[in-house]
Amino acid sequence: MKVTKITLCLLVISVFSLTSCLDLSGLLYNPSTLEEYKYDEFDPENNIDSKYDVLDGEINEFTVESDLDGDIATIYGAYIGDLSTIDEDTVILYCHGNAAHMDLYFQRTKLLYNANGKSRYGILTFDYRGFGRSESVPTEDGIVADTRAMIQWLKEQGLTGDRLIVYGFSLGSIAAVAACKQDLGLRPDKLMLEAPIGSIDAMAEDGSGLSIQASLFASLKTNHIEDIKEIEQPLYWIHGESDDFLAMLTHGRPIFLNHEGAFKTSELVPTGNHGDTPFKLGIEEYITSISNFILQSE
Repeated sequence: MKVTKITLCLLVISVFSLTSCLDLSGLLYNPSTLEEYKYDEFDPENNIDSKYDVLDGEINEFTVESDLDGDIATIYGAYIGDLSTIDEDTVILYCHGNAAHMDLYFQRTKLLYNANGKSRYGILTFDYRGFGRSESVPTEDGIVADTRAMIQWLKEQGLTGDRLIVYGFSLGSIAAVAACKQDLGLRPDKLMLEAPIGSIDAMAEDGSGLSIQASLFASLKTNHIEDIKEIEQPLYWIHGESDDFLAMLTHGRPIFLNHEGAFKTSELVPTGNHGDTPFKLGIEEYITSISNFILQSE
């Protein structure tokens, strides 16, 4: 029998009616664990041009303790840049997607690191609980708690909110939007979203082909389409028009349209899919796009 989206949806609803407690929230996370981070050595064949390499000594690995209602987890992060100048640099907090760990996204963070020319930006990337070497299991609330712990670390190094930019890719939009909407220690100056989650309901509808509320079968609650209305920070949105995981029309565009802040800009990439949009746009074009947003939104 051919399993269509509608058939699958009906099966899910049938199971729910029998169990009354089905929770599919785990489908949002696809982490991998590892014993050590390798950065450029993780997948050398896919490394970008060496002119974008991180300067010697500017990969600084560290840990913080993240407290989620008493569940304290050790969270791993890496600061890419000069630790001694965090109190004067602009820093981009990079919140990665739902797969693997921060090694998988290292080439992306190098592009952001180079978006300010030779001066470069400081980049903080980290693994949510359950990803990479970070402890515990991933949850929406855990992602926010882990982001708070990382922002607190930056604050302790001398960073102020007017020099903090948050960038959320896919699942990372949960962390990035929360950083701008909630008090996580510093108020970011700018918000950047790549292929963001619009809402869990939109994910359920896209996946099933039916208009159903995700709350019927999952405990997830993310709704950035509504949350963005409360965010005043300048917004940068980049999305692949060929994204087959978080469709541009049902996820990114409603977020962008609902943003009521003073400044916003978008970068749509016709051939971009979910995981390759910066590269389909072109590395130099992507770096220029990022740089222009940061300068124009000052």
